[in-house]
Amino acid sequence: MSKRIVVLSVIFIFTKVHSQSWFDVGLKAGGGLSHLINQNIWDDNDYNHRLSSAYCFGAKFGYNLNENHEFTFDLLFNSFRQSFLYNEMDSIAINSPLLSASLNYSSISYLLMYRFNKEGRYSEIGTSFETLLSCSRTDENNSVSQISKEDLIQQWPSIVGGFGAYLLGTENFGITTGIRISYGLSDLISKSGKALLLPNFKNYPSYSGSYPLSIQFIIEANFDFAYVSKAQCNRRKLILF
Repeated sequence: MSKRIVVLSVIFIFTKVHSQSWFDVGLKAGGGLSHLINQNIWDDNDYNHRLSSAYCFGAKFGYNLNENHEFTFDLLFNSFRQSFLYNEMDSIAINSPLLSASLNYSSISYLLMYRFNKEGRYSEIGTSFETLLSCSRTDENNSVSQISKEDLIQQWPSIVGGFGAYLLGTENFGITTGIRISYGLSDLISKSGKALLLPNFKNYPSYSGSYPLSIQFIIEANFDFAYVSKAQCNRRKLILF
């Protein structure tokens, strides 16, 4: 008897959750700050991180279980940059010149996110799978060699989280704004890049990995285009708004 109650309760909850489900699509874009976390560079008095820019744009597809719970899939183009100021000679040298350098890359992100919506606000968490498109390095020291795409890893996972709020819209259309944070879980430098002493062409007593971090302001435009309805025959069908 107790097993039947549990089964019936699960069926009831599942039916209740999906009774008001709908789909949405959207466009999104963002911009903010990027940072390449490398402990060796953090501890190096000859190198200083500079505020660097990141941006993204792309599309979103969402499945709303109900008013509170949503799963989204994002396809985004990303641009990442980390700039440095550094001393060409040893930091104890007098009047040693300061030079600038930067590591840049672009990638495609495939994100699967869970979003909790309540009272016009949302919070989200999920994962991203990044695929490298291109990379480059600039340096005022002309004797420093350039890098190729093979000097960075081609794919890596990231953990992503964020929060935001509804801004304006109509019954089926809405604009939201928020903050999204992404952190790479794999060392960005490949085997060939390690041989070149990336990311700054400097040899340290021990190797330290480089992990990309970005914090961006996101704006998102969503359009609800279809909902799931229960027909008289107990079958569910997709109805366009």
